[in-house]
Amino acid sequence: MQSKDATKLYAVSDDGIYRLRAFREDRKKCGEFSLGLRDKRLALHIVNSIAVALDDDAPASVIGKYIDLKKNHAQICRQGKYATSSLAASTDHSISALKSRFNAHLLPFCKKRHITNIKDMFRREIIRSFMDELYATVAISETSKSIMSATLALLRWYDGKQKSSLIDGTFLEAIKNWRSFFGDKRSRPKTFLRPEQIQAILCYDYPDDQSKALFLFPLVCGLRYNEFINLRWKDLNAKDGNIQVNVAKGGKTRRAQFPKMMQDFLAKVRLSRPSNILDNDLIFKKYDRCRDLVTYKTLLKEIAGSEGKDSASNCLRRSGCDLLERHKYGFGDRQLGHTGCSRYAQRSYINEYNYDDVNSFWDEFYARCLNPDKIIGIEDIRLMAIQTNENRTVPATGTAY
Repeated sequence: MQSKDATKLYAVSDDGIYRLRAFREDRKKCGEFSLGLRDKRLALHIVNSIAVALDDDAPASVIGKYIDLKKNHAQICRQGKYATSSLAASTDHSISALKSRFNAHLLPFCKKRHITNIKDMFRREIIRSFMDELYATVAISETSKSIMSATLALLRWYDGKQKSSLIDGTFLEAIKNWRSFFGDKRSRPKTFLRPEQIQAILCYDYPDDQSKALFLFPLVCGLRYNEFINLRWKDLNAKDGNIQVNVAKGGKTRRAQFPKMMQDFLAKVRLSRPSNILDNDLIFKKYDRCRDLVTYKTLLKEIAGSEGKDSASNCLRRSGCDLLERHKYGFGDRQLGHTGCSRYAQRSYINEYNYDDVNSFWDEFYARCLNPDKIIGIEDIRLMAIQTNENRTVPATGTAY
């Protein structure tokens, strides 16, 4: 088969046996080869894998060369003076991320749009279609941005190998303003619980301690699901009012607030356990993500009349942060464990191990929730923060401050 002249490949059935047939740009047949297969799906898979490698300018071929260049760079790093550093490892990680992004998004888009030459990606309408499809399948804006950045880097690398520039002004303008077409995010609408819904969650009679912890740890302590299911008794520090989180996001460790209301709750949990419990034991041992998500959604609808469309911790973490931020501006980052945020940096005088302010807020709000009066709106309880900052006292009555 004269694959050098071939631009299109087809799997053709001949008495149930599939053959590979190639055509030139002028639609004339230039070769044929028997696959010896009766399975249509497998035959099409072979054709598609060969088709992208026929032309040196095919998207898969260009991506392969780009990845090979990155691999060579990683190999040089291993052999040079950076052999003992993390540069080679980080390059390997970048290669893996690039391959997954291109394979998951760029190549399927090219196949769907019948793009057989990477030069077709340099048309403004094509890149806009790619962005539109990207936002339809990838909800998180930062992930979308990283995919677009990787695609732009690939195209710039390819453009640098051409005699004349392919990246014209219209294409660069489309890339530059890629966010303006769709806004910052196109993720699913976020659910924020109102103060009276949070009051209902704090006062609800849960069927068991594990279900209660499923709500209180994210709402009050700001812990993610994977963070509180891995907590051990030794991680609780009631004396300093904080929790040592050893399995935080990104494999890091951090601390979180531990108000007295949570201390009392977990103290009762420990008293209900056998006396031979060890400090190194998990607080709760029978968490199951799928089962807990169903429990969380069922209870949330029953307690607050709201439906959480995300994971079992995001809605509660977000709502707790929103409530705290309205009363103590700049403390929402501490609620979520975002210690690197700009607002936290401006309050650098705060001891990262001292959560007294956040703990006192939740203890005072919980005391308010236990009163028979229903909390309505946010303005009614905004004065709580003002009085707390002035005299650090908790009012005796429950409706007005």
